[in-house]
Amino acid sequence: MDEISSRRRDLEKLRPLTQAQLEVLWPHWRAEDALFVYATNAIEGSTLTHGETIVVLESGVTIGGKPLQDHLDAVHGAEAYALMLDFAQKRVELTLERVLDLHRAVVGKDSPIAGEVRQERVSIRGSQHVPPNYMKVPALLDEMMERYHEDQAAGVHPVDIASRLHFDLLTIHPFKDGNGRTARLLQNLHLIREGYAPILIDPQEKAKYFDVIHAAQVEVPGVRNPAPFLFYMAELERKALDRYLQVLSQHEGSSD
Repeated sequence: MDEISSRRRDLEKLRPLTQAQLEVLWPHWRAEDALFVYATNAIEGSTLTHGETIVVLESGVTIGGKPLQDHLDAVHGAEAYALMLDFAQKRVELTLERVLDLHRAVVGKDSPIAGEVRQERVSIRGSQHVPPNYMKVPALLDEMMERYHEDQAAGVHPVDIASRLHFDLLTIHPFKDGNGRTARLLQNLHLIREGYAPILIDPQEKAKYFDVIHAAQVEVPGVRNPAPFLFYMAELERKALDRYLQVLSQHEGSSD
């Protein structure tokens, strides 16, 4: 309980960005699409570097020796990132249909699995967590969204709410592919809507990110404890806010 109380005090120190600050940061966030796309795809195993991702997105060329799927993931990832920012900027209500929209963008709207809940058993390589039976997935997604709205009504901290969405989607694993990328976009959608900074999970964080997720999912057999994951995400959000507040201070300094 002491750790939880400490985490809550830390969360309360996180400050949302003002509307004026958000206006300054929107162009910055949109210009960082390649960085976010590179990072989220690298976590899933893409071989494209940050520089190669920029080339693919800006020039539409293919990188010799790199899988075609990595190129497609970059293009779809940029479309999904742009959709997430549009939803956030317009403060679109976050519903299950919006979650499915993000997934459609992540895997490409022409994919046969785009926005489709899986109809088969799946396993996660290297993890002891067993995703729920596909028959239970629709009801679990409904529960996820109900919890989201209940947490909002109860005044739960926005960083906790966003991180719990991320954790729940990963744990339910509702899609045949694209779960992690969709979960990270979903988290950032809520964060930005509520005046917080988007979290960038650097590929160097990959091992720790997976370790924390795994520990939270299997801490007690049959019982999940998202607290370690929420704590970890709060730390990343603190770093994200520090980064963008520094950008803002530089902007203010240059406008004097």
